Amino acid sequence: MKKWKAMTAGLVTLSVLTAGLTASSAVSAAEIRKADSSVQTYKDGAVVPASKAPAVRKAAREKAQSDYYITEGKKLDQAVARLLYINPEETGLDPQVDYSYRMDKTLTGDYFYHVRAFLPNSTKAAGDFLLAKDDSCVFRRFPGEARTELLDGTTEKLLAKVEIYPAYKKIPQDGVGKVLIRVPGSIPYKLTLTSLNENTLTIKTDEQGQQWVYGVTRGKGDVLAEVEIGGYITSKTLNFTVMDEKDVAREENRTSGGWPIGIGIGFGWGHGRHHHGHGGGIIIGM
Repeated sequence: MKKWKAMTAGLVTLSVLTAGLTASSAVSAAEIRKADSSVQTYKDGAVVPASKAPAVRKAAREKAQSDYYITEGKKLDQAVARLLYINPEETGLDPQVDYSYRMDKTLTGDYFYHVRAFLPNSTKAAGDFLLAKDDSCVFRRFPGEARTELLDGTTEKLLAKVEIYPAYKKIPQDGVGKVLIRVPGSIPYKLTLTSLNENTLTIKTDEQGQQWVYGVTRGKGDVLAEVEIGGYITSKTLNFTVMDEKDVAREENRTSGGWPIGIGIGFGWGHGRHHHGHGGGIIIGM
């Protein structure tokens, strides 16, 4: 019996020792992995050998992923479930493929969750989507083609977020003014401008389909601006003042620096940039 107890005690001692060595090995391995981690390699502003540049780059990307994107959790799971609910032919997502997903932490235009799908073990995007935070609509973006399509829902609530305003309310006689449109996510839209006082203002469209407010005679006039997206329309009446040469001179003297930024005299004034899609207006994405 004493001999058996001695053997048992010896086995217990050996087991404890083995466990201790195993734990020690595990800790050491964890420490080694931590030391080798690219995250530990990155320190902003640090000077490192050029040979470590790839590791520093990798660490910077990992840090950015953490700072700017959501890669797991309930919010992302809900967004992915919303996408998978839509016909795969419309989303372009193969139900048999195990994609990885990434969501921007910041809302696009304070309205859309921006979600992208990536091919397995790849940084190549397989889909780019905008999901309304109120779950009213889902859009698919085609970055390479500069187009966006409505996949599901309606745009009625989206139209309530659209902003319409003149670039500048005062325009010169025989000069032009423009209307600015701000749409969350730079969703494409159709703009229709209608002069409500054609004696003072008319609407002209250039070769690119851009609409301009043209000053006919000195005075005040209104323009009705209508924005259409996905079968819904929102509108706003904009007020303009057309100034003659004396008005322009007074304006220049008042500003003491020439004509205010954003306004040009005559049709030599630059036409700015166009939104991707339907003619009219200037879009400002959010």
